[in-house]
Amino acid sequence: MNDSPHIFDVTVENFEAEVIAASDTTVIVLDFWADWCGPCKTLTPILEKLAVEYGGRFRLAKVDTEAQQEISSMFGIRSMPTVIALKGQKPVSAFQGAQPESTVRQFLDKVLPSVGEEKLSKAQAKLEAGDIGGAVDELKLALALTPSLDAARIMLADIAMRDNQIDAAKAYLAQCKPITQMDAEFQRVAVKIETAEQAGNSPEAAALKARIAAKGDDHEARLQLAAVLAAESQFEPAFQTLIESVQIDRNWNEQAARKKLIEYFALAKEQPELVRRFRQLLAATLN
Repeated sequence: MNDSPHIFDVTVENFEAEVIAASDTTVIVLDFWADWCGPCKTLTPILEKLAVEYGGRFRLAKVDTEAQQEISSMFGIRSMPTVIALKGQKPVSAFQGAQPESTVRQFLDKVLPSVGEEKLSKAQAKLEAGDIGGAVDELKLALALTPSLDAARIMLADIAMRDNQIDAAKAYLAQCKPITQMDAEFQRVAVKIETAEQAGNSPEAAALKARIAAKGDDHEARLQLAAVLAAESQFEPAFQTLIESVQIDRNWNEQAARKKLIEYFALAKEQPELVRRFRQLLAATLN
């Protein structure tokens, strides 16, 4: 019997929670075996050894096909040993028969996220928990382990913008591969940086509001005010300012207000209802 927390026996009782649901967060490797199966006695120890060695990057779920026929039937098992990797509640890869350790390692390395990607997930969890410093540490470690991981650079740039560290944020994005620059999250952070720069170069909000009050069709003032507001995450008044500009003259400066409004929608991704409301208002304004 193996006492590792990364190895467990599958039963009907724990199947849903420990195998299906758990595969949403951790790769589950199912090992279908039987007492009478000679090759199983060769393969299972290899899987157990690697489960311990990989230290939780996956969990080994051992299925006794004689005792758990219902589960075996569910996966259509016809021969042993059969190994199936489960990720996101779906089988993603499998093999049959006893295999040497090198082949099993190759199988695992194909289905498991890289160590850098795992650090990225930990960083996201820490960020959501409010541990900004911990998230930054995880992201820097992720890049040290996987230098090509542009997602970590984008997250670091986004974090830098929380403190308005524009130069640092720009430096992180500048290190991203050209293909990454087409990514929606890259674009969102890039817009955030551009907005902060525009806000920094704009007059104070009060002065801009005074200009607009004196001359309602001062579209330049409206765009500058929207940038100041968006940089402060005051998205509703920023959206309203731009909508009014579109309503006054949708074609001003090649529809600059409409284009900027769409850019700012990406910044407010954590306020989906607000974005939905103003998308509908924009559509109604343009129709």
